[in-house]
Amino acid sequence: MRNLNRIIFINSANIPYADDIYLDGNVHFIGTQGVGKSTVLRAILFFYNADTQKLGIPVEKQSYTEYYFPYSNSYIIYEVTTEQGAFCILSFKSMGRVCYRFIDSPYRMEFFVDENRTAYSGNDRIRAALDQYGVDYSRIIYTYDEYRNILYGNGAGPEMSRYSLMESKQYQNIPRTIQNVLLNSKLDAEFIKKTIISSINEDETAIDLNTYKEHLKNFETRLRDIEEFQKRETQKQAKEITSLSAQVSRQQTALVQGCRELAATYRLTESQLPKAEEQKHQAEKARTALLARRQELQEQSRQRCDKMQEALAILNNELQKAQQKEKEYARRQIEEIMERSARKEEWKNKQQGLQEEQRILTSHYTEISTKYKSLIQSLDEQWNRIHEAKIKQLEGLNNTFNARIEEARRQHEAATEALYQEYEQLSQQLHPERSSKQNELTALDYQMQLCRKETFFEAEQEELKHRIQSYTGLHMSKKNRINNAQLIIKELTLKWEEELQKGLKEKDEALMQLQAEHLQLRPRMDELETFLKNSKSTLQGWLKEHKKGWEENIGKLCDESILWQTNLSPKIVDEGTSFYGISISLQDIERHIRSIDDYQAEHDKGIKRLAEIQAETLRLQQEKETLEEQLKAKYQPRIKEQKDVIAVQKYELEKLEQQYQKDMLDLDDWKKKAEAERTAKLRKLEEEKQRIATELKEIDGKLNNLNRKKSEKLNQLKQEWNRVQQDIAHEKETQAGSIRLEDKEEQQRIAMEKAEYERQMKQELHSQGADTERLQQISSQLRDIDRELQFIKEHATLLIEYQKDKRDLIDHIPEWKREQEEQKRQLSQEKDNLRRETSGLQEQIDALNKELQQAEKEVTQLQTNLEAYSKISAYDWYKPHQDIFNPENPVTLEIHTPRTCLELIDELGRTDSQYMTLQNRLRKEVNLFTGHFDEENTFKFKTKFTEDWEYIRFAEELHDFVEENKISEFVRRINNEHSDIFKRISMDTSMLTASEDDIQDLIGQVNKGFQTCNFVGVIQCIEMKVEESSNRVVNCLRAIQKYYNEHAYDLTPGTNLFSSENEQLVKQEAIALLRDFIKEIHAYRYDSIRLYDSFELRFRIIENNNDTGFVEKLSNVGSEGTDILVKAMINIMLLNVFKEGASRKFKDFKLHCMMDEIGKLHPNNVNGILKFANDRNIILINGSPTELNRDAYKHVYLLTKGAQSKTRIARLISDQKL
Repeated sequence: MRNLNRIIFINSANIPYADDIYLDGNVHFIGTQGVGKSTVLRAILFFYNADTQKLGIPVEKQSYTEYYFPYSNSYIIYEVTTEQGAFCILSFKSMGRVCYRFIDSPYRMEFFVDENRTAYSGNDRIRAALDQYGVDYSRIIYTYDEYRNILYGNGAGPEMSRYSLMESKQYQNIPRTIQNVLLNSKLDAEFIKKTIISSINEDETAIDLNTYKEHLKNFETRLRDIEEFQKRETQKQAKEITSLSAQVSRQQTALVQGCRELAATYRLTESQLPKAEEQKHQAEKARTALLARRQELQEQSRQRCDKMQEALAILNNELQKAQQKEKEYARRQIEEIMERSARKEEWKNKQQGLQEEQRILTSHYTEISTKYKSLIQSLDEQWNRIHEAKIKQLEGLNNTFNARIEEARRQHEAATEALYQEYEQLSQQLHPERSSKQNELTALDYQMQLCRKETFFEAEQEELKHRIQSYTGLHMSKKNRINNAQLIIKELTLKWEEELQKGLKEKDEALMQLQAEHLQLRPRMDELETFLKNSKSTLQGWLKEHKKGWEENIGKLCDESILWQTNLSPKIVDEGTSFYGISISLQDIERHIRSIDDYQAEHDKGIKRLAEIQAETLRLQQEKETLEEQLKAKYQPRIKEQKDVIAVQKYELEKLEQQYQKDMLDLDDWKKKAEAERTAKLRKLEEEKQRIATELKEIDGKLNNLNRKKSEKLNQLKQEWNRVQQDIAHEKETQAGSIRLEDKEEQQRIAMEKAEYERQMKQELHSQGADTERLQQISSQLRDIDRELQFIKEHATLLIEYQKDKRDLIDHIPEWKREQEEQKRQLSQEKDNLRRETSGLQEQIDALNKELQQAEKEVTQLQTNLEAYSKISAYDWYKPHQDIFNPENPVTLEIHTPRTCLELIDELGRTDSQYMTLQNRLRKEVNLFTGHFDEENTFKFKTKFTEDWEYIRFAEELHDFVEENKISEFVRRINNEHSDIFKRISMDTSMLTASEDDIQDLIGQVNKGFQTCNFVGVIQCIEMKVEESSNRVVNCLRAIQKYYNEHAYDLTPGTNLFSSENEQLVKQEAIALLRDFIKEIHAYRYDSIRLYDSFELRFRIIENNNDTGFVEKLSNVGSEGTDILVKAMINIMLLNVFKEGASRKFKDFKLHCMMDEIGKLHPNNVNGILKFANDRNIILINGSPTELNRDAYKHVYLLTKGAQSKTRIARLISDQKL
């Protein structure tokens, strides 16, 4: 059987040496107050709980370590017996705390005390002694946890398991129960509840209601403000104010940007006006020059045309004259006259022949033969003459016709040459024109190719493209500015938050320290206040009043605990200075006893400190608010500045986007215009090409016609030449044939006449006679010849005139016709050339007129814009922004839009009007919005305004509030607080009630143990049960816990008090629960709820067949002794339950239970309760002032005070058998 066998004190707790305090059976300590009974009991308790804070030592006294181990050679040794022998546990002070060493040997004095009965100072001497005796020992155990684990066998290693009292992992309830039984000496049910609770959990769970009071201090106000802000109407107003604020900001930015753009446009307009005027002047100058050039060309062309007209008039006159002559000679049949005149010589020859023949025929004086020979000779001569005449005539005819042919050839060649020259000239005129047209067609094709490739309105498109391209850089630049500003805001916000958190943390830490100090000090003040109220009834109070200077005598000898006793009934019996008849010199005793004045001073100091804590807390709270305001004043303007930058950049981005869209549309329009212009130009070029192609075709047609006409005229000339040749040849041949025929006929006639002459000669030879018929024929022929010669003579002058007119006029008709055509062509060409040249000049003049008109329009517009700009000081928007228009202030625009001063002034007027309208609307909406909140509202909204800038500032702050969604932060914060409150209440309540099942189980085990045990004395039955608490705060906590468990999801931060699927129901119920809770905690008189408040413990006792039923108080059971007996049995049974449940494998060990109250029991009941405990391997230890029923205990010790207040322990009874 394992158990604590004895305890040994060496220089500990005013006990010089005591090694015979055996604890292997029931122990009874006897002694008056202050002799050390509690000291010994606490040392035994320390063996079990190893916790210096849980020994019941008052705070005003020395700590366990200081009191029990005042010297370096102060020791407490615990001897533990086991089934394998005994071992010791040495406890000593090292580095200001209690340490342990396990020694594998029963206690032996020589291990710790030398032969002079002086305790060894330091562990090294003890270790040397142990080594000397060959005793095994452990290392030093520095922590209480390790000591308890070794003692109770919780995970101790093999080398340490031999030092275990038991083998248990769930041992914690055992030392707590032993501790609570000793320290809870009251008899009411609350302390039994506390004992049970403390036995299960060393750290008593409690809910601090002050924390909840602080957290829920402004619950109603915050809730109302949030609900008011979240109302649809308020939200609508906030959105409207936010929207109006953004619009006002945008309009203000638009005004600034508009003014800057107007200033830049004015300066640009100023610089453009001289250029426009110069451009106008140059256009006028160029136009005047072109007009003069056109006039000059027209005059030169007119002069050339006049000369051509004059030459053409002369030519027309000559040609008309020649044609009239030709027609006149044709009418007079000049060809017939020329033909008849051409036979003049022939007729003369015939006339001569006939006259000769007539002469001969009339001659009869010649002989016939001579006559005939003469006739024949005459005929021959006639023939010869005729023949020669005919030959001459033929030769003349040939010469004439050859001359005519030569003349005709010359004329043909001249006509051909003239035709060639005419057509060559015409061709030479058409070929350059054709080449020109061909070049023009080539140029047009090239122009059409260029036109297809050409970018029309390139300057406008390039300007737009350049702007559009610049938008990307500007967009990125503004985005970077926004990002940079946002980053700065984030950094400033983080710095703000960091400084705020740092400052608040410092303040909160200081507040927590103050609160902790307050929580620690307040109970002490309450304790001191109660103590001081009751101090008059104590021994010290009596001494203060009746025994002046008691501190120098009685105070040095009397234990402090005795001074605070209230039942000593002190009185003065003599004025001596003896101590129970002994005179003692107290000069060398240095001992300070805390007097009532000391406690009063401590109380006053504590009260003063509480006031200081309260003032400091208030100051820290104010400093927190001041810190927030200071940081707000420090960072908010800088953040506002960056937000203004963001607003400006966003506005400019929006304007940039609008301008980008407009420029894209304009670019698209310009592209469409360019395409239309290209199409129009291509169409015009195509039309021009078709026109030129038509003209080229006409020229080719003319060339073809010229070639055809040339060929035709050449053919005509050739045909004419051939016809002339043929006519001349025919005429020649006809005339030659006629001559030859006449020659032949003359030859035949002469031959016939010769033959006739020969025949007549022959006949006349035969007969003579004359030929009258022949003479008649000759006369007739001569008359015909005379008429023909007369005709030729009459027309000889006409023929001469014809030859002259033919030479001078008629033969020039073809040439003059060609010259006439050439003159007409040259005149037409001159007119065409003039038309072309003047047409080109007119196009240039028209272009210059258009350019001049545009320049004049531009100059007028620029002057109008400058005049309008000069009047801007009259506008309302000018004065607030007049610095922008200062010429000394440079204005640079990242992008210049092509808008005029007039357009910008009109736009600024509209913007200013909208700005004023928005300001008025903003003022109205702000007043409506702030009407929903009090001055001391949760969001610290300002509710009273006097100046316009205050409205704007409020709108900006509300804009920031809405934009940054700070309401969600408030909602989140408040929701987190209240959701956290729900959660904390649920958790706190769960933690508070977590031990309910353990308590129920424990009470069940206790009840089960009572059912199977033999009761002591008159007690026949003991039973306990747990009922729900009647505490209203606990009921609120349970209701909130239940509600939170049912609606945990709806109360998480994501779905909070203010929004959920069952919004109204959840919200109303949660708020109602919080309101009830607030009401109850403010009505509750205590500051915390503890576990024992969460349930009611009821007792049922059957005593002498008297059943009490389940009652709340033990005082209702019976007498005080019965109450003590019941409490003792409950405590013993409680310890037994934990003892039995400590280990399933090893149960062979005993525990000690220390209860001073059993000294008040009847001896019979003492024996019974001792047996009741011993039957369960529980050893009872108690102390009392007097000896009672010594035979019931195994060991009885008397404690007294010796010299220098040293405690002496004397063993009165010691039975080694249990």
